Amino acid sequence: MTNAEISDDGLLDHLKELGVDPSYNPARSALARERCSANAEAVVLDANLHIPTIDMSAQKDDIAEQLWNAARNVGFFTLVNHGIPQEDIDVVFAASKDFFGQTLEEKRKYPFDTVTNSGFEWKTQAPPSTNTIDQKESMQITARQGCMEGLWPKHPENFRDRTEGMMASAHELACTVLSLLEAKACPQLEPGTLANSHHLWNEDGQCTLRLIHYPPTDEEVLADTNLWRAGAHTDWGCVTLLFQRMGEEGLECRADPLGDSPKWIPVPPVEGGITVNVGDMLRLWSDERLTSNMHRVRMPKTPEECRRSRYSVAFFLQADKSALIESRKSSVSAGEYFAGRINSHFDKVSEDSE
Repeated sequence: MTNAEISDDGLLDHLKELGVDPSYNPARSALARERCSANAEAVVLDANLHIPTIDMSAQKDDIAEQLWNAARNVGFFTLVNHGIPQEDIDVVFAASKDFFGQTLEEKRKYPFDTVTNSGFEWKTQAPPSTNTIDQKESMQITARQGCMEGLWPKHPENFRDRTEGMMASAHELACTVLSLLEAKACPQLEPGTLANSHHLWNEDGQCTLRLIHYPPTDEEVLADTNLWRAGAHTDWGCVTLLFQRMGEEGLECRADPLGDSPKWIPVPPVEGGITVNVGDMLRLWSDERLTSNMHRVRMPKTPEECRRSRYSVAFFLQADKSALIESRKSSVSAGEYFAGRINSHFDKVSEDSE
């Protein structure tokens, strides 16, 4: 199978004229493929190497400095005391488990649409780093007018209310992170530009909530080095908030994204914490001051882990279509930029294949 490519050649040429590669993905390079190989084991290089944990109840200036250092050097950090109640997070995980617990036939009543970036997909994502299908399923909700028409699941009850509530909370927190980073990351912008470029449920919004399920798998996969629950990739938007469950590990990121080391390190769930990473859109907006780090989800390592599901919930803060991403190298609308990324990540798989 081959990856679906950008279908609109005119748009692609236009973006290149603007100095933007809309399909930018460090995982496409030959060196990146080597770094993403199964032989690149997840190890900690030294005692000082870790994913920073940042307390959002600290002094504002201290938080901003910690966010800046983490976003610049590793592109990943964990937020604690972030203001989103654990009960609200648990409610969304419960809705996710109920939805994915339905038959495949039932879930396929809400098929994924690459135009709206919304709906259910079953093993259709194929990152360029692996050229193999990610071993997962997801339900994607894009907060733009009209995107979810006919796609809101009927089961579980109150699915829409639960997920919309989480989107509102995650959006507020993600915009706070942007505002704290803005002064150093994007000094060319008027204060408040970043946060004000992201809205929910307007006519050109692009923010998305993705419920993800990595199903249990046969123990035979332990010997298959070509499979990944999620192949190495970078995120397309500005920042991603990832909600993980304790005891469900597997997320890894590049240990040294600014250097040449092929090593990876775990990004484990933290009690009461939310994992955050910088995306390609903010990397571009910040004139590459910030780091969009490659990350992946490994396959299970033990027979016991094979028998367990892994669930996560990701909120992608992605600028409105009309927002202008201005940097020294280019000036492009977020809509044009984002259109160049969606199709490159999904493989054309028959709805009848499993």
